[in-house]
Amino acid sequence: MLNRLRAQFVAAATLALLLALALVMVFGYYLATGTFEQQINTIIDVLLENDGVMPTTSFHFEPVGRLVITPEQQFETRFFSVTLGENGTVSAVNTLSVFSVDDKEAVTIAKNLTQQELSDGQIIYDNSVYFYKSKLHSDGSRLFVFVDCTSRVWIIRQVLYYLLLVGFIILLFFSLILIFLSKRVVNPFIRNSEKQKQFITNASHELKTPLAVISANTEMVEMLNGKDKWTESTMRQVKRLNSLVSELVTLSKLDEKDEVVLADVDVSQVVTEQADTFEQVILQQGKRFEREITEGLHIKAERRGVQELASILLDNAAKYCDDGGVVKLSCTAKAQGKGARLAVSNSYQNGAGVDYRRFFERFYKEDESHNSKKSGFGIGLSIAQEICNRLGARIQVSYKNGEITFTILFK
Repeated sequence: MLNRLRAQFVAAATLALLLALALVMVFGYYLATGTFEQQINTIIDVLLENDGVMPTTSFHFEPVGRLVITPEQQFETRFFSVTLGENGTVSAVNTLSVFSVDDKEAVTIAKNLTQQELSDGQIIYDNSVYFYKSKLHSDGSRLFVFVDCTSRVWIIRQVLYYLLLVGFIILLFFSLILIFLSKRVVNPFIRNSEKQKQFITNASHELKTPLAVISANTEMVEMLNGKDKWTESTMRQVKRLNSLVSELVTLSKLDEKDEVVLADVDVSQVVTEQADTFEQVILQQGKRFEREITEGLHIKAERRGVQELASILLDNAAKYCDDGGVVKLSCTAKAQGKGARLAVSNSYQNGAGVDYRRFFERFYKEDESHNSKKSGFGIGLSIAQEICNRLGARIQVSYKNGEITFTILFK
């Protein structure tokens, strides 16, 4: 158990750190690319407004967010521009600021974009990255402006690379620290859990002796003086306490098991056996019992665990079913054909508006006064959920048309 808890702690902490690093990286990358694109778009807009030519130093650049594009930008920006007439004729070409693209290549690029009806975006030409925009003039001609962003794109990629590298190193470093410290962190929880289980085990053994004495004394009183409502009440309470002790021991044992060995189980046979056991009990209470069990269903599970699940659900349904109601049992193949679906439902007219999610909490009872005539302690469904967790199954509850249904989905 110690190793399992340590692994869970390290995994959870590592995942939290990974998410935090991912958020920082995404934000940093978004901020860098956003600033870069904002700057490039502003430069392109300036070129478009100046007919594809970089303005002179007398031109005043407006601030862009936190950036200020200075007049020196004209000497740093590598760009070319092409103006095409309405019929595709070339009106003007400016390739003075680039080396890798000549006039003919620039016109070809612009015409290709016109044919594809593209007005803005980015292209890769001769291993260089260009951002471009176009502007339609009143005479029908269109101006294309291309700005070389190769170095900026390379810087952005390098930033992303080093963000990932640093993030991986940080993640590895803190994971090693977490592994080293996990034992110290988890140990108090382990000790508390062991003390709790030890207390439950010891208390269960201590309770069995006085309960046995009370039961024997009550039986002796009944032999000498006959049964009356007081002795019957005492015996009922003794049985309830014995049931509580057994359920507590079961919970304690479930917590102690670290691994479960799954084997092939004929779930149809196991459920049928439990249905036969509870059928007479349900009928004696004046309730109806309906069953639908598909034969030959096999799953990978633990036979004892499947028996416990079927028993808990049937006992719960019989106990809380409305007087004169019906208990329904269904064991069929899942919709996708793999695994099995076990469903037990019972009439429960007062079930509307109940928070069914709490039914799996230990010692939770829908009757908060704990004075219900029902004999349960709110442990059975908690045990069922614990068994499902161990078997890799899933348990769920639903309420519809006056019936509450507990469903277990086996893999």
